[in-house]
Amino acid sequence: MKSGDDADWDLSGASEEEDEDYDEDNDSKCNRSKRPLLAVALVTLVFGVIASLLIRDQEGVSFAARLRVPFVPYPGVRRAWRQCGEAGRSERYTSQLHVSLLMMAIDGVPHADIWLAFVRGAPEGAVSGYIHCKYPDKCRENLGKSGLDKVFKVVPAVFNEWCKDLLSPMLQLLTVALEEPLVPLDVPTKFVFVSTAHLPVKPFSVVRAELGKHPRNSDFCLYPPNFWDSVKADPSMLRVTANQWSVLSREDAETLVQRMPAPRPDAPLQVPPVGNLSWEDFQNYHCIDEAAVFATIFGLTPNVSVGGGPRVGFYPGVGAVDVMEPREQGCCRTWEYLSIHTTAAEDEARIQWWIPGSVMAQTLQKLRHAPDSMVWGPLSHCDVGCEIVWRIDALGPLGQRVLRDSPFLFTRKVADNATLPGYADRV
Repeated sequence: MKSGDDADWDLSGASEEEDEDYDEDNDSKCNRSKRPLLAVALVTLVFGVIASLLIRDQEGVSFAARLRVPFVPYPGVRRAWRQCGEAGRSERYTSQLHVSLLMMAIDGVPHADIWLAFVRGAPEGAVSGYIHCKYPDKCRENLGKSGLDKVFKVVPAVFNEWCKDLLSPMLQLLTVALEEPLVPLDVPTKFVFVSTAHLPVKPFSVVRAELGKHPRNSDFCLYPPNFWDSVKADPSMLRVTANQWSVLSREDAETLVQRMPAPRPDAPLQVPPVGNLSWEDFQNYHCIDEAAVFATIFGLTPNVSVGGGPRVGFYPGVGAVDVMEPREQGCCRTWEYLSIHTTAAEDEARIQWWIPGSVMAQTLQKLRHAPDSMVWGPLSHCDVGCEIVWRIDALGPLGQRVLRDSPFLFTRKVADNATLPGYADRV
């Protein structure tokens, strides 16, 4: 037998018992040698997580501290901003609410695993889904591959063009959903508009329970009044504009469909007059899907800054609307941060101004400080003066927690290839 570093250990003459003892002893030594490495790795991981929570950002505030900051509506708009409660229609909580998802798409739905997990948590008969696709044949093919064909029924395609007319597909979805015999008329239903850039941020049971608190209410996320459309010949009247991602009660859905012409496959919608005022009688600053829905159901609103009158009006099924409130108001069910693009410095200053009175802006700020998430923006259709939107490219557990703890039920705009670890398990 050789000695020293060049020794060759010959175990050929060892017994099976000796061989086994050697293996066990070697394994034991090997495991003991690995323990310090595992301990170091574990300490490093724990330290990294703690550091990500305690490290202070450029404003000197840790992310953990930001997570503890509650979502607080500005005191002056508490009555109007979160008007998700009683809104003047006789009603009471129902645990039997039916949720009808109305989705607009191009040719398929990304993040199918998350939508499948969301509806998997629904009791039988509690949810239905309808989808309008720009390219319906390709859409059916993609839905079949992902398994979402069991969730969303493709409706006949009608005219659809961004901003010019996305109201036609909305009406088509509502019309088909209202005519379906799946849900008895005496079962309360909420019609929820979403897009393929949407994702739910809470489990179905939570969404259904929240919407079931006031089953006859409709939820509109209203833009600030300085973005409402005025009448050209009479600035004392305003047309309220709202985010298109509304939630309609059956009562308001039926009213909208009855008052609108049937959508056509080959031509944009001709919006009917509001009172005796045609679409051309307004200063039209918004897309048709943002400007026509609320006014068609509820009519016009007095501009108190011109004609006087009460600052706060009340709309049955919606609640209080403050004509002088400078931030968003209503009942916002989808988190989507929109603004007007000027310069990077002015965009940031606008966000900081909105934060004290806007849960939308508070949520954006929390997401931007989440170390495991990426909310990228702003995205715009032009250089200056256009609407901008922030896009979600990644949401880790901390970013997902921000949305889960917020008042919102859905989020937008989520990139098709967004990184969303563990998201499906959380809805």
